[in-house]
Amino acid sequence: MSLNRQSTDPAYTCGRLFATLESAQRSALGGKVNATIRDRYMGAASATPASVFPLLVRNAQNHLGKLRKDGKGQWLERDLEEIQDKIESGYPRSLKLEQQGKFFLGYYHQRKAQFAKAKEVGEAEDNNQESSNDGE
Repeated sequence: MSLNRQSTDPAYTCGRLFATLESAQRSALGGKVNATIRDRYMGAASATPASVFPLLVRNAQNHLGKLRKDGKGQWLERDLEEIQDKIESGYPRSLKLEQQGKFFLGYYHQRKAQFAKAKEVGEAEDNNQESSNDGE
């Protein structure tokens, strides 16, 4: 099974959102992160999303702002908008164990898709560099 962008399951969608917020943090701060949101909030986010996600989304605005200033992160903003659009009636107050499993599936599916996208971008940049070097 791979990323299901059409899923409106609240637990799965929250997992996707968490992965995207983590990517925004990593992209903005690079290697200068002592503890990521994954280290601090994953357990609480997977069990009680309504008490954690408003804080995470608010804090992510700082990371997104930094990325905008650097001319980066447009894909993260698009992903965040697309994912938030799937959350129709607010963040769930709590998730039962089975739902927490869906949260983690959404998280890991989203991360896998992000890594595939990063690999494609890296390969395209390598190909562009090779093409420009061929003309020398």
